[in-house]
Amino acid sequence: MSTLNIALYFSFVFLGMLYIFYKVGLSRVSLLLVLVFWEGFFDYLDTVTISGLLSIYKICVVFYAVSISWKKRNRFKNKADLAVNFTFLLFTVSFWITYYFYGGVLLTILSQYLYKYAFLWIAYHYLKDIIYNIPKREYVKNVLLNIIYVQIAVAVFKIILMGFKFEGLVGTMSYGGGGPAVVIPIMAMIFYWLIQNGKFTKKDWIVTGLILIIAIASGKRQPIIIFPAILFFLFVFVARTLRLVGLLKYLIIALIVFYVGVRMTPTITPEKKVGGSFDISFVSNYIKSYYFGTDQARSLLDKDSKGIGRGAALYLYFKPEMLTLESNKEILFGKGVYEVAIGKYGRFTAGGRSDYGIKHEGLIGEGGALIYTLGYMGSILLLVFVASIIFSIKNKKLAWIIFFYFLWDILLYYNQMIFFNSSGLIVLIIIFYSNSLEREKVLNLKRNLNKR
Repeated sequence: MSTLNIALYFSFVFLGMLYIFYKVGLSRVSLLLVLVFWEGFFDYLDTVTISGLLSIYKICVVFYAVSISWKKRNRFKNKADLAVNFTFLLFTVSFWITYYFYGGVLLTILSQYLYKYAFLWIAYHYLKDIIYNIPKREYVKNVLLNIIYVQIAVAVFKIILMGFKFEGLVGTMSYGGGGPAVVIPIMAMIFYWLIQNGKFTKKDWIVTGLILIIAIASGKRQPIIIFPAILFFLFVFVARTLRLVGLLKYLIIALIVFYVGVRMTPTITPEKKVGGSFDISFVSNYIKSYYFGTDQARSLLDKDSKGIGRGAALYLYFKPEMLTLESNKEILFGKGVYEVAIGKYGRFTAGGRSDYGIKHEGLIGEGGALIYTLGYMGSILLLVFVASIIFSIKNKKLAWIIFFYFLWDILLYYNQMIFFNSSGLIVLIIIFYSNSLEREKVLNLKRNLNKR
């Protein structure tokens, strides 16, 4: 990956930022969304210009979000606010009790708390008024839609410039971590399905396919399976398409998306190249190896055994001693955030490439890191906080799809669906946009009844 190619890539990313402001104008909303979605650009600048710029950027994003939320803190209160605020307060108390026990550099701890966790709560209160403010709702939709188009354009540019390598470059959002390429396409697809009211034209199917390119450009495997599966359930489960013809139609579409996705992803083709053959047994074996390691028989019931891969890591969540949590204090409040945050013994979720003493080999889901750092108290409260946000959506079928995907992400991946801020903003906009549509339907129904 040459320096010139990286410079060209981020020059295109910068042009994408200018395009957004040209297209939708400069406003509080557009500035917030652009700042969050262009995190990768600021990460790049941190490496080539001023060291520490990324930390300054994160602080500025949080303070900007607070400043624009504070001005309307008393407006548009709804029933979900109490649950969201109360659960976040409980999580906050647990988080800082952990800090009290274990300490660490306060600036690092604040960065973890504010940018990784509190930002979601702040953004929730800033964006919730789109439920009641239709012009703002449509403006937010327009801003996010154009940002998604830019992500697609950057992904295509990356393929032209570098091919299907360097998974750490993800649109404008990431420079060094490929996780966003897993969650962003799926949440963007749900958002696009929602704003089209679950009714796709040929153009909409093309856009949906292009959204998947964000994942393919970084060589990500999980979306190749999860993307078409969620697309199928959106049309069949959420939109209530129960006729056999409809079921077959969307099943065929999902299978086509899966087929094309597999052939476009080198790591899950036998030839290890783009355009390789489709071999379902190869894909199946790859998934088993990825989530559970080798085919060697290992008994997780043996207390001296080690789990292998993300799938086996699920066992750790119910065995605190395998995470080296021994005392009641450690089980409740973990071992502290600081050492894992700075990677003192390596990246925790990297398994064999880290040394935190846990009984596991290979990759591990972020849930393990949460229990290790914040304990069961903090981890459970975080789950409840997220659930209170997701289930504030009136469309409960859509809520269940989002929630199950969140569980998969936190237990088996990197907990980025809602705590990578770009994806978190999409989730919030999906919730509030959907609730606004539901509210609009109710108001229109009341008006029609009053006219009679």
